[in-house]
Amino acid sequence: MRISKQRGSARLHVCSRGKMRYLAMNYRPQHFATIALLSLLSAPVMAETLPEFRPALLGSFSRSLINTIDTQSLMKRGQGDAVLMFTAGISALGYGNVWETYRGTPNSELLAREVMNRSVRAQFEPAVYKHLHVGVIVTGTVSFSVVAGKPHLRIFLNQEESDLKQGKDFIAPQLAFATGNPKFEGIWYPGHVLTGPGVAAVTLDVDANGKVQNAILAYEHPAGKGFGAEAVDGLRKAVFIPGFRNGKAVPCRFTFPIIFSGTSRAPRTG
Repeated sequence: MRISKQRGSARLHVCSRGKMRYLAMNYRPQHFATIALLSLLSAPVMAETLPEFRPALLGSFSRSLINTIDTQSLMKRGQGDAVLMFTAGISALGYGNVWETYRGTPNSELLAREVMNRSVRAQFEPAVYKHLHVGVIVTGTVSFSVVAGKPHLRIFLNQEESDLKQGKDFIAPQLAFATGNPKFEGIWYPGHVLTGPGVAAVTLDVDANGKVQNAILAYEHPAGKGFGAEAVDGLRKAVFIPGFRNGKAVPCRFTFPIIFSGTSRAPRTG
């Protein structure tokens, strides 16, 4: 994959025109290692029978993201109750990196920095698409609270308000870098926009086989610049690990955030 040379290069979910045509990053050197790993679209697994679909998971490793975040240190440094959302890339080998945190509650800066830094060393359970490990894009939510002088951390692999409020066992669909999908050419920064960031949120209906049934623009900023159209068109052709509820693949509707980063300050919202 080669990084886009456009003046409005992408920070998240926006493609270059290389083989993978998906993502160009413009900060933190560790991201480039993650991108290289994600380019291994699928990894054959010996001596293991894999299911047809399985989402990437936090796992129970000692280096799992939830186990590497230092909650005691956060509390001692003054982090109070906070919630934030994130997007991460997880390779077919289970290596991951949180690329963006956004929509954080006030005073969530310490938590955001901790999540970003710790994710570089985190190990995840890799996703499975049609019996092969694949690289995926994961969206999630981190909740930190202090109760009776003790820190509590929860990480959800979805951003749906109703599920988060009820603490339901729901894992949102994950965009998969699967082989054999010639229709998906990525999500491009609008060619006529020479500078400036943009945001789009797309509501997707994904069936129990990971196929997109419908894609509707839910939010776009700034309006009329083509960010929403690019996001909707790209995601319609993508394939996903289906959503999982209570351990089973299910059809579902969810919102997928796209952040386009130009030469000016990146937007905080997703």
